[in-house]
Amino acid sequence: MIQRIQTILLLAVTIVSGLLFLTPMFNLIIQDNTTYEFYTSKVVSLSETPALIAYNWMSLILNVVMTLLPLIIIFLYKKRFLQLRLCIVNIILQLGILVLMWLQVSQRAAELQATYQIQLSFCFPIIGIILTWLALRAIIKDINLLKSYDRMR
Repeated sequence: MIQRIQTILLLAVTIVSGLLFLTPMFNLIIQDNTTYEFYTSKVVSLSETPALIAYNWMSLILNVVMTLLPLIIIFLYKKRFLQLRLCIVNIILQLGILVLMWLQVSQRAAELQATYQIQLSFCFPIIGIILTWLALRAIIKDINLLKSYDRMR
């Protein structure tokens, strides 16, 4: 039963969540033209010599969990109700990383009196939420299909 549509959707969620490790979500621009890139795992200064400023441990752990969770959900294909619950947890985690990253950047921007730019990768968790929701709907269809087969017996 691994060859279902929700498997493809959940693999796409894993890929999209994994891309957050590689692409910055925000750029923070200070008035003296210093730019910082906020990844889910770290903050990097883009001066003449790029340097690692700090690690974002909270968002790093959250991103690792929301990247691995769809893979775990795929292999729980015999426990569909657990799959449903874990899909809902994954949606909540993806919303959480959006809020957490926005709070971190807006707090730093207020402290440093800087401006921030949202990057394209800020949409990746939103895409992940949509794909997880579609996988959730497909799991519900499987549950309803199996219930109808049980009624026929």
